[in-house]
Formats: sequence, structure tokens, C-alpha cells
Amino acid sequence: MQRNFKTLYVRDVMTTTPITVNPEDSLQHALDLLEKHNVHELPVVEQGRLIGLVTGGDLKLMTPAYPLFRTQEEIRQALRNLKVVAAMTIEPVTITPDVTLLAATRQLYERGIGSLLVAEGDRLLGIISVSDILRIIIEQHEE
Repeated sequence: MQRNFKTLYVRDVMTTTPITVNPEDSLQHALDLLEKHNVHELPVVEQGRLIGLVTGGDLKLMTPAYPLFRTQEEIRQALRNLKVVAAMTIEPVTITPDVTLLAATRQLYERGIGSLLVAEGDRLLGIISVSDILRIIIEQHEE
């Protein structure tokens, strides 16, 4: 029997080692991580506790532009001086690992977001994104 979105659980498909940042990391560091790992969001973790989420969109909103800064290097320097805490969403949407993939997909769709942090209390367990769900759809249709 093929497993479907009603019988698969978040724990079965989530990314268990998400790339994270600290609230005191620079915005430039966060941007570098997004680009390096080709992800769109970074959970913010402090002393092992999930405290927020920063997305590529959040970082773009915080990026200064011309005429404030005239060169790319001036922009990068400004981003090195700004901290993740200034751009992050506090109390991001989370989900537990025992939720069905259908329920997680519904939350992503209804909230219009690209990912859900998988957590128990303030302990980050993983992340599930629209990309993870698309991967499952492709895998199921290639079988």
C-alpha cells in the first residue's frame, strides 16, 4: 500500500538537521548561510532553545540600499553590523512531529508560508518546507 499524505507524518519527511543561526549573528552571516545552503529560512536558536525564525524576505527588508550606501561593500559592512535579532520573527509557527503530512500541508497553504518549524516545546527537532512536500509528491509519482 502506498503511503499518502494522510498516513505519512511530519517526522517521516522533515529535515532533521536544519541550518540555524544565533540571534547575535550578523545579517550578512545569515544571508551567506541562505545562499550557501540554498534555503529560504533559518531557525534562530539560543542556548539550545528555539526563539525565532528569520527568512530571506526578512533579510531583504533589512538590507539598506542606494543612496544610503553607494557600493556593495558598504551594504555588506552595514549587514555585518546588524544582528539577526533585529530581523527575526519571534514565536514562529511550529508543528509537532506526530502531525500528518496532510495537516502540515494545509497549515502551510492556509498561512501562506514556506515552512513550519518542527518542535516540542522550545526544542527544535527539524523543519518541513514546501520543498520537502514537493519532493514527496515527485517520489510518489515516480514509483
